[in-house]
Amino acid sequence: MLCSNEYNKLKKYFKKKKILFLICKRDFKLRKERYFSLCVILSIILSPILCNNKLLFRKNDLNYAVPAGDMDDPVPNPAVNVGNLQDGAYTYTGADIVVYDYGIHIDSYVTVVVIDDGLLKNEWKALEQNPEANVNIIGFVTNFTYGGENCTEYITNPNDSLLEYQEEHGHGYAVISALAAVARDVKVIFIDLKIKNDIYGFEYGDYKIWDWIDNNQASKDIDIISWSWVMRENFTENTSIHQKWASLLDKNVIMLTAAGNYYTYLNARWGHEYKYQSYYSEWYSVGSINHETKGNYEYKDYKSAFSAWYEASTEGNHIVNWLEPGNGIPILNDSYYDTQEQCWRGEWIYGVGTSFSTPYLAAIVALIITGYHAGLTSSTDPSLQKVIEILLYASSRDTFDQQMRYGYVDAYSAYGKAYYEGVLAR
Repeated sequence: MLCSNEYNKLKKYFKKKKILFLICKRDFKLRKERYFSLCVILSIILSPILCNNKLLFRKNDLNYAVPAGDMDDPVPNPAVNVGNLQDGAYTYTGADIVVYDYGIHIDSYVTVVVIDDGLLKNEWKALEQNPEANVNIIGFVTNFTYGGENCTEYITNPNDSLLEYQEEHGHGYAVISALAAVARDVKVIFIDLKIKNDIYGFEYGDYKIWDWIDNNQASKDIDIISWSWVMRENFTENTSIHQKWASLLDKNVIMLTAAGNYYTYLNARWGHEYKYQSYYSEWYSVGSINHETKGNYEYKDYKSAFSAWYEASTEGNHIVNWLEPGNGIPILNDSYYDTQEQCWRGEWIYGVGTSFSTPYLAAIVALIITGYHAGLTSSTDPSLQKVIEILLYASSRDTFDQQMRYGYVDAYSAYGKAYYEGVLAR
């Protein structure tokens, strides 16, 4: 319980911050003794002594589910389901309360690096302009050979001619759209991978990717890396890349990757085990959870086939750290110019897989950093350790489970905790 002095101090801090009092008004019925009840609420939300309690006071009960269509079906009424975050994929974690109800957008001191297959100029424009959810793509990093010299190019203009030669694209477009729905206005730097017939882009295991990110981390204010693309690359012997990963961790960059969409440990397929980046301890790996009844997966709160980590092996890295909605999450599938709205936009459909759970968690981390900045009233970032502590605090499980891991991260809980940690750090 908070003492009177602590209460008065916190009341002063939060009087100008409507979020906690709106939370109190919306999600709790004050008892007869209003002062006592408010103290209880604040102590639950704010007290570091009670950090093992989970903030799951959301407007939707955990057992509430709204069927939202089959995979690849159009998202009905995207202005509401995506724009206002009323789809079950968002209400499940309370992202709708933080982002829509309280209007929390990502501040200008947070940047997410997305590593994926490519972007066309119209996809870039749609990600920045579509009315439902958008991001700010501040840079596109690609690699190409010119006159026998291997060059790295940082593009800031979506009309750049290099974007006309993107043979493989679409996956990165969908990944960023999943990020955009929760992390409104977040700054994004896109790292272009060379896939199949691409003329431009980095090879999957190219050291230059990590050299560029590490060298530009401070100047570009890079906080989060979201990597949903996995290939059969073994990083075990490439010590130079591991050194860059270690350097980024030291700079408090959190690195998130997709767990993969198959059924066995270490992404074993056809008798082979491939040590994707999720195998390595530098990476926090994200699986999918069924946030509602959909398709052939009848039981929500269980991982879907798109998480696929059912085995009991405890060897190596735990592979999956957290889960987020991924079995039916709105993503952009097309780009076109809307003559009525006078902007580029896309068609929202339901996508599946850990590829989209990963940017979802990246978006929650962006909210955490933004909340910490707001509480601190400064752009100083929380440490990586602090971010992990907040993620664990807002996880649906207190302990690690071989099948469910730490469960899913609740956006509502995470933002409130981050704000309070920022206040404490003043």
